[in-house]
Amino acid sequence: MIAMQYTFVLPADYDMTLIEQRITEKGHLLNGWPGLVFKAYLYARKDATNYHSPVNCYAPLYVWQDHHAMMAFLNSAGFKALCEHFGRPQVKTWFIDEPPTPPTDQHHFAAITHDASQPADIHGIDYHTWQPLHVTWISDAYLHASPTQPLYALGYIARGHINGNA
Repeated sequence: MIAMQYTFVLPADYDMTLIEQRITEKGHLLNGWPGLVFKAYLYARKDATNYHSPVNCYAPLYVWQDHHAMMAFLNSAGFKALCEHFGRPQVKTWFIDEPPTPPTDQHHFAAITHDASQPADIHGIDYHTWQPLHVTWISDAYLHASPTQPLYALGYIARGHINGNA
């Protein structure tokens, strides 16, 4: 499996309700996407009062069954439209070394680090840079555990279509 993420850093005065509305209106469009394990619609608000983020950004995280599914998405009309709206992002990828734990409805935040010593729900590595990936899903109850660590809010979870199962 492959984890994929890109980030659009937005201006400090960007109206982040536009990103939240975009997630609400378009998030479901990837439900059932062939080869998608899941997509976590992640974003961060610089003005958030319940978590820390140094910037406004939209930074979705995908887990793909294989590179064919990932490439089909990156060549899709939907991704092309996203690029026309925000610009073409640098797409980062990591090979996942264990079956990933997807977020649940109880998780509202994600911490993404490159510290291999930390426990995580997704472990991966970028073999080009040897950079590890560690994603931890966080519920509101555990939000206070790392108040200074930059976090992403989880706006929606799209579930794909894998091996005949949605």
